[in-house]
Amino acid sequence: MRVVIVGMGDIGKQLVEQLSRGRENELVVIDRDEKRCEQLASELDALVLHGDGTDPQILRKAGLSEADALVATTDSDAINTVIAMLGHRLNVGKIIVKLNGVGLRPACQEFGVSKIIAPTITAASEIMATLFGFSRLDFSLVSAGGLRLVELGAGEAAGKKLSEIDIPEGAQIVAVLRGDQANVPRPREALEEEDVLIVLVESDSVLGKVKKALEA
Repeated sequence: MRVVIVGMGDIGKQLVEQLSRGRENELVVIDRDEKRCEQLASELDALVLHGDGTDPQILRKAGLSEADALVATTDSDAINTVIAMLGHRLNVGKIIVKLNGVGLRPACQEFGVSKIIAPTITAASEIMATLFGFSRLDFSLVSAGGLRLVELGAGEAAGKKLSEIDIPEGAQIVAVLRGDQANVPRPREALEEEDVLIVLVESDSVLGKVKKALEA
């Protein structure tokens, strides 16, 4: 698999190190830090390019149009979103983006980003673990039981208190993402327009009911 990774912070570097262990993976790394690129070029079995990941010329050198996947993990949500848009235009099959905040999540979801990675989601899983009494939440157990976590924008429910939303049986709001924070749901607190709800649902039919409740 040919994977282009833009941004060699902690997440990007760890990803490259793990992927480089697989002989079947063809890796291309892009970063703006020249010294970091020189170091990575000597350490990794990958094509390392020094430059701006939003520069079409750099992306052509990376062979993005022929890539199976694109991962944007820079420290800037805006830059990661632009990189994802460029990948979408070139019909890259899988696009994965790291976002620290929630402001650009709707934009990324609108043009078909495969996966959004956010530190706040990790925080949400910790909240779930606390709610359900686990020292660590095992998502394999959750999915095996038919449950799944979904992300839903506040949408038309913005301005309402959580206690005013008729959440159906079989669903539970486990966290509210606001800015770069994941918060425990507070029934008397009003939702804001850019809030993202992390909801645990037991079936697609229940998910449909939750969406209708947010639109009511």
